[in-house]
Amino acid sequence: MTQTLQPALAYLARRDVSAQWRGFLGAMLPALAARLPDAERDALLRDAGERLAAAWPLQPADTLDGLEQRMNEALAAARWGHVALQLDAADRTLRFVHSAAPCVAAAGDPDGAWIGPVLEGLYAAWLSAQPGGGEAGAARVRLVSFTPGEAVLAFGQ
Repeated sequence: MTQTLQPALAYLARRDVSAQWRGFLGAMLPALAARLPDAERDALLRDAGERLAAAWPLQPADTLDGLEQRMNEALAAARWGHVALQLDAADRTLRFVHSAAPCVAAAGDPDGAWIGPVLEGLYAAWLSAQPGGGEAGAARVRLVSFTPGEAVLAFGQ
């Protein structure tokens, strides 16, 4: 990503979170961090992402382009940014480049990286629900990198 585009994405990710949710999440996230070890907090956030996927179900897609389109329709309806799907033949992974996800800073997490596990759960559940996706919860999506305004996730190896 170019250096000039990154601040714009971070701005959009912050702007689209309403003030009441920014305040609530800014208070809730440190409370979770204070009461749960990081692994448990992340598991809880992944579960929230899976529940969002259930609330925002996707129609089956026959192609990667079709899946990307359906994901972007659901994300747009919720004002959760957008995703580009990319096959990485060298890594044997499917990459999700998610731009402008909701970004709320919290104590100890000024960049809002807590959204990463939420996106892991969201994309894993959406993949599992697709034809041939396997058992519910079988797909494992992991966060590869995060900067405010852009999260890169991978499914596969």
